[in-house]
Amino acid sequence: MYRVLCDGKVLHDVRDEDYMLLGPKVALELNKTGNFDFSILPRHPNVDVINKLKSKIEVYEDSELLFSGRSLTDEIDFQRTGQVSCEGELAFLLDSVQRAHTYGSESSEVHKADNNIDIFKALIAEHNSQMGAEKQFTIGTIDIDSVPITKLSTNYEITWDFINTNFIGKYPGYLRVRHENGIRYLDYVKQYGKVSNQVIRFGENLLDLKKYTKAENIKTAIIPVGGNGVTNIASANGGKDYIYNQEAVDLYGWIYEKVDFPDAVDPKDLLAKGQEYLKTCVNLAITIELTAVDLHMIDVDINAIRLGDLVPCVSQQHGLLSTMGDVSTYYLVSKYEIDLENPANNKIVLGRTISSLTDKVAGTSNLTNIVQGMAGSVNTAVNTANNAANTVEQIRVEMDAVTNKLWPVGSIYISVNNANPASFFGGSWVQFATGKTIVGVDTGQGEFNAVEKSGGHKELQSHAHGMNNHVHSLNNHTHTVPNHVHTMQGAGNHYHYLGINKDAVQKGTSYNKPNNFESGSTSYKSNTTGNHAHTMNSSGTCTTGGNSGNTGGNSGNTTSAGGGNAGNLQPYITVYMWKRTG
Repeated sequence: MYRVLCDGKVLHDVRDEDYMLLGPKVALELNKTGNFDFSILPRHPNVDVINKLKSKIEVYEDSELLFSGRSLTDEIDFQRTGQVSCEGELAFLLDSVQRAHTYGSESSEVHKADNNIDIFKALIAEHNSQMGAEKQFTIGTIDIDSVPITKLSTNYEITWDFINTNFIGKYPGYLRVRHENGIRYLDYVKQYGKVSNQVIRFGENLLDLKKYTKAENIKTAIIPVGGNGVTNIASANGGKDYIYNQEAVDLYGWIYEKVDFPDAVDPKDLLAKGQEYLKTCVNLAITIELTAVDLHMIDVDINAIRLGDLVPCVSQQHGLLSTMGDVSTYYLVSKYEIDLENPANNKIVLGRTISSLTDKVAGTSNLTNIVQGMAGSVNTAVNTANNAANTVEQIRVEMDAVTNKLWPVGSIYISVNNANPASFFGGSWVQFATGKTIVGVDTGQGEFNAVEKSGGHKELQSHAHGMNNHVHSLNNHTHTVPNHVHTMQGAGNHYHYLGINKDAVQKGTSYNKPNNFESGSTSYKSNTTGNHAHTMNSSGTCTTGGNSGNTGGNSGNTTSAGGGNAGNLQPYITVYMWKRTG
């Protein structure tokens, strides 16, 4: 999984869609600064943390650092999307200059740097003296051949330009920035990477093959000049100040070049160095460049190929290219392109230059036959590679077919990781059912009778409850009052009137009560003196009249009062869902 950090803050992480860059691509190349380009949306949480030439940009694959550098340029397009370009840490050497100084054995310094390795270290020390800690290098591994230097002068050249011209171009090797325990090391090594055990095979993981035949560097005669600018080879070469290769002259004609040898001051030594150099000048360079798929992207158990690795390339059809175990026949990974968004597009470029071996043949005709034979072999390799590319494409088609069976268009992919399935399944995917639950289709229910039908609310909406017309019935019933006594007691003077019916008829031991005190009756006024009480007893039962019938009919609806909606969320757990659309 790829991640991108800016000063420790996340710029790209496929597990979070808010922290994703657009089109992030890393391009690495031997003895180049390297590049990292990407686009960033204005809504990105860390869009404002990128500071040109200052921020530290890092690209990781899991825990492995693939790129480290700084933001160089940015631009904003019509959609306000930022386009950012970054350069690798070797570009720090562009920020310093080499003050006027003379190195070598002719220098007047007491502790002089008089070989290429010591001078290289001195150049880096001068760079560090001008830079802050964030752009300094610690000298790491240096295993190039040590060569004595008579004189080498600097005159305010940019450090990178001076090293590129006077070291990388003369002393074969590769500059490599390496991080260990928080220290930035600068190595100068013959072999940049490891010897890979992954094999690039025709018909398996080879995508393309190109052949380049270059003759512009051929020289058939050279004029060697010593380090002091005066010494030549005339005294050691029969009076001639030049040497030539007759076979190459017969094939290509006379092509001269003056060659300086700063370390040679003796004519015989100068002649020997010139003869060795001439051998490399007459060789016709046939370069084969391969483009292949890193099988580590398919099978994590296969070691990943990295920049500078030596990789065997095998053709079983004709035995061309690498011999297993012979590292001299392996191919060097000179370029590595990484697509963080679509790792399937990662591309590695391997190259190897085959010499025409003119120094090992007896005559022009034999040389021509070898060159033509090699060209024929390379053409065969090209044809084989084309067939291999077709095979690889067929494998891709078959793999896509398997994926299409497992995840056809319309499939729903569920995961707790927010990674677009297109990055590992291919195809086109969109996020699905965000903020919604999933219900199976049921043609018998109107709400669920079609696929991808959406509805429902997470809150209970405002509404009214209805009540049908109805009757309350009250059955006939009797109220009974039990026997009881009423006691009247009062204080103070008051009157009571007693009426007697003269016509009353005795009925047993009682008289009928008087009905009218005003007619046919005599009344007596009681004495009012003193506090006293009167008691009246009653007995018997009292029955209320019968009540029958029904209460009136009640009709109408109830209403709801108050504002807002009631919560209706069921227990839930969230996941990422993606739907394949193509």
